[in-house]
Amino acid sequence: MPSTCPRRGRPWLALFACCAAWAYAQDPEPAPQPDSLAEPEETLTVERPDEVLRIEAELERIESARSISPERIAAIRKRLREIDEEGAQTSLAPRQETMALTVDNAVRMALDNNPDFLVALVRARAATAGIDEAQSVFDPVISVDANFTNSRSAFFSGNPFSGFPVGLNVATSDNFTASTTLSKRFLLGTSVNILWSETRTKTENVFALNPAYNPSLSVELVQPLLRGAGLGVNGLAIEIAESNARLEEANLAITLLDGVVAVEQAYWDLVGAEATLRSAKRQLDSSVRLLEDTRKRIRLGASAELDIVIAQSGVAQSRESLIVAENGLEAARDGLLRLVRPSGDPSKWDVFLVPLERPMEVEDPPLDLGRSLNQARNQRPEFYQADLRIENARRTLALRENEALPSLDVVGTFREEGLGGTHHSAWSALGSGRFYSWGAGVRVNLPLFLRAERARERAAKLQLEEAEAALTVLESQVVLELRNAVRNVLAARARLATSRANRILAARQLEGTRLKVKNGADAVPRDELDDLAALARAETQEIQVRVAYRMALTRLKRAEGVLLEPWLDVVDERVQRVLQRERRTQE
Repeated sequence: MPSTCPRRGRPWLALFACCAAWAYAQDPEPAPQPDSLAEPEETLTVERPDEVLRIEAELERIESARSISPERIAAIRKRLREIDEEGAQTSLAPRQETMALTVDNAVRMALDNNPDFLVALVRARAATAGIDEAQSVFDPVISVDANFTNSRSAFFSGNPFSGFPVGLNVATSDNFTASTTLSKRFLLGTSVNILWSETRTKTENVFALNPAYNPSLSVELVQPLLRGAGLGVNGLAIEIAESNARLEEANLAITLLDGVVAVEQAYWDLVGAEATLRSAKRQLDSSVRLLEDTRKRIRLGASAELDIVIAQSGVAQSRESLIVAENGLEAARDGLLRLVRPSGDPSKWDVFLVPLERPMEVEDPPLDLGRSLNQARNQRPEFYQADLRIENARRTLALRENEALPSLDVVGTFREEGLGGTHHSAWSALGSGRFYSWGAGVRVNLPLFLRAERARERAAKLQLEEAEAALTVLESQVVLELRNAVRNVLAARARLATSRANRILAARQLEGTRLKVKNGADAVPRDELDDLAALARAETQEIQVRVAYRMALTRLKRAEGVLLEPWLDVVDERVQRVLQRERRTQE
């Protein structure tokens, strides 16, 4: 005979039942509850077939775009418009234009259209203006000067034969002077000044040549011996300007590298958002099927009324997840569209982007931290920038050291003059070579303390130390980035198998729970809903792991500095020059 001994815990259950019966006997009419267990089923809206149809049409449109069938796409667009007229949707406006993209297409479109890249390109172009500015100090300069002077000077004449009466008189004279100077500075520091001048003088003095023309031609040569002397010193400003232009080119390359990472991230985010929507759709379908099965079991008397509430709650939760997933998909589309085809016109954003590539497993690349580090040192624009900054700091220090020297210049002059009553005769006298003068000398300019110059020299030394320290910091930072990148690739590769196993096991667990619920075993509809949610999370997690693996590979290439190699044919020549110069350094 079966044992009649109560199971453990039954006495407490019996005691609880007795207490409840006694309380009910004391108050035969129970007080009304503020909320019933559940509102009547007909007052709740947990099932929205139009919503499901819209999602199905969206997913079908994605598959149609991948199969490149314009007729099918047009039919689905019509179906979507009909569904949108019947019910609400989460997108701002129907996306009429369909654009299917691969990763390569997306990156190429971004390189052509993204305004962030345009800003960096304009800066690189503007930096070349500094080279011309530095070279302009060696351009010849012409200056022209002309003036006229009329004077009435007082003088005392004591000679009756001078043409003026004896006593205080007024001497009137007119002077007109015109001069032209041509100056040129050379890389050796030599300065050459060629001066032509002619003066016309007219006076009332009867003993003077009236009018008198006095032309002159002079050449002045100045050669510094200390400050500003030599090719090395005078060419430093040009070399610094060229390095600054190369720095902006490296900045452009860095911007493009980071931009490619952003485009690929946005692309795979869109792929992940689509997978999340599909998973949410499958979860909703399963929740609706559970609700229908529960209704059938209630009609057969095989389930309690509480089961219908649990099933309805599961449908509502699945609908919420579906709405969130659809909104995430729309946001991911806009995020990628902003990178590949940005526009200030809102109508240009109604584009139905469809990613053609899937985050399937790719061939594992060989991972060698030492090789990656050597490649990064020779390829990354950041190292190129650091080297340029060190070179600039050394040039600036050499320039400041030269400026701290005293100014010692050798000066030589040669002047030839002419004089005549007419312009022609005066120039004939000038060209005769009879009237000239020359001279040579030394000019010294020595500030007593040189405090400003020495302060700039100390600042230049500190800037050089800073640039060298920045290179050391960069090297350690790149080593850390590469270690993290390689480790992330290894971790994502290992997670691929575990996420796949998790998804398979979650599906098997759901099937087992469904059998238990169907057979009336130790399981309730809530358990099935929990397993549905777990399966949806596992499916989403598997897609996210695949996306994370692809992005880990992308970030490894970014850390190595080789991410732009597939698109060198479309990037600006300045970026190509940066990468090619680094390759020559490597060779």
